[in-house]
Amino acid sequence: MLGIPTHLAPRVNAWSTVRAFHAAAIGSVVAAAVTLLLYRLAEPDVRVAGAVLALLPMLAMIGVHVQFGTWRSAVAFLVTGGVCTWWFTTIVQREVPAGWVTSYLVSLAVIPLVLVGGAGAVASRVVVWSFGGFLVGRLATGIAVLQADGPPRPLLLAWVTLGFVVALVLFTSRNTARSERVQPELLRSAREEHVSAYRAGVEAEAAAILHDTVLNHLGAIALAPDGPMDPQLARTVEADVAMLTGKQWLASSDPTSEPDPALAGAAFDAMVDEHRAEGLAVAVTGDPAALARLDPSAATALLRAVGQCLANVRKHAGTDEAEVSVFDDGSSCTVMVVDDGRGFDEQETGSDRMGLRGSVRERIGRVGGDVQVWSSPGSGTSVMMTVPYTSEDAARVDGAHTGGAHTGGAHTGGAHTGGAHTGGAHTGGARTGGAASYAVTGESDRGAAR
Repeated sequence: MLGIPTHLAPRVNAWSTVRAFHAAAIGSVVAAAVTLLLYRLAEPDVRVAGAVLALLPMLAMIGVHVQFGTWRSAVAFLVTGGVCTWWFTTIVQREVPAGWVTSYLVSLAVIPLVLVGGAGAVASRVVVWSFGGFLVGRLATGIAVLQADGPPRPLLLAWVTLGFVVALVLFTSRNTARSERVQPELLRSAREEHVSAYRAGVEAEAAAILHDTVLNHLGAIALAPDGPMDPQLARTVEADVAMLTGKQWLASSDPTSEPDPALAGAAFDAMVDEHRAEGLAVAVTGDPAALARLDPSAATALLRAVGQCLANVRKHAGTDEAEVSVFDDGSSCTVMVVDDGRGFDEQETGSDRMGLRGSVRERIGRVGGDVQVWSSPGSGTSVMMTVPYTSEDAARVDGAHTGGAHTGGAHTGGAHTGGAHTGGAHTGGARTGGAASYAVTGESDRGAAR
């Protein structure tokens, strides 16, 4: 009951208890009919058809009460059930000579009256209606016994059922009261845990972006020759500073709007063009349009991870060629970055190196994806990143690039000027006044290791 709102818990608890009682009432009626039929097989001279027929109206009224669940249907059930119990007891006393069998059968007929439960909105009403049902059943069987001038029937099973109903209702009421006291604390803890997890994700993404930008730029500046800063490096630093001082690095989106497929494709093209401008020959194969089927946060994470992989190729692989392949298997989007460079042993990578660990593995992990790396010294490197589609992604119609091209041949707010970004660090396809943004950080061509 802890997951149910506090003000609804008592009502839901009572209703679920009553529904269980209704199922048990049906089971009791069926058990009485089956017992009579079995007794008939053992004693062929016994006529039990009338007793079985007496149970049918009671069974029908249980269905009516389950359907409507009002005090009127409960009263109708008790009246009908009382008459049926009298009819049933009269026939059973006459046809079944064994006293204990008669008591057992009559108890089975009274139990549904005990389990009526009334409207069942409040636990105390369930108890009151159960006592009322027991009294109606006791009265009906008492009249039948007096008319037949037979011995009294103890109805032990009906007494046990009444005691069980009272005990269960008291227990569930006490448990509900405890839940009402504990639930606010649980909700507060869950909210704090959610906020903490969100904050940890933002901090991890911030650390990865700092690695992709600031740390790389500082390394590039330290290794640069004396004299003016390289214009390309200066433009990249300026663009990344503009991105870091704003909120775009969070890559937030309006949840009420549909992502624009053109923006994901434009951000991907811009990221690839940037590395080509740095001198890396990047071959793109497969289906890049698959990136547009991802939600903006997953697409942004994947694009940033691919950008870091290409930056690693430029800095460390000792080759000027790389291939980026994009695949769509219907349930996930997979991007593979392959180079034939010098390769490396990931196990020997220092724990202080955040490129592959923080900017690729952990970044893809935060959006539910998976990363596999194949590399060894002298044999090149292959990095495969897989991000599953959400249910919303799977249902989204694949929108091809709107208009078949990028607006003005470049990203709004992030066009390449002279092969570099201006004013936006791949603000990179950020939609102006739109729903989604795909922010991709820039990379300098010298700096930290993988």
